[in-house]
Amino acid sequence: MKLDKPILQQLQAYWEVKRGDRPYPGREDIDPLELRFIIGHLILVDIELSPLRFRYRLFGTAIVQRQGFDMTGKYLDQHPWPELAAMAQQTYLEVIDSGKPALIRRRGLVNDGYVDHQSLILPLGHSRVEMLLSGVVFTPEAEQD
Repeated sequence: MKLDKPILQQLQAYWEVKRGDRPYPGREDIDPLELRFIIGHLILVDIELSPLRFRYRLFGTAIVQRQGFDMTGKYLDQHPWPELAAMAQQTYLEVIDSGKPALIRRRGLVNDGYVDHQSLILPLGHSRVEMLLSGVVFTPEAEQD
């Protein structure tokens, strides 16, 4: 997994420390005050069972500003960008199955705009993955090739 964004590298290092010798940290191990460096770029996803659905508990303000909509309190299947939602769902399922972090790299057209971003998806839970913590960083248009 190649993280190009230093802020995502910092988030992964934070997660590793909180994980310790466990497969992944629990939600209670994550302190929002310690995540000030990335707080506006965070997504927190609840995993609902029977049927399996993903609900956005938190959709960071920097993401809202960049995408133009807020998914807080909504489900992944309500996402207005179906292609991105399908990619996220596939990755979320991989993280649940493996219990390991994953990276989404998206470069291309979404609706009427070009999107270049990296998302680091990190599992949280105890005996199983119960939540997902994701950092999302967009490449500024001036830096896109």
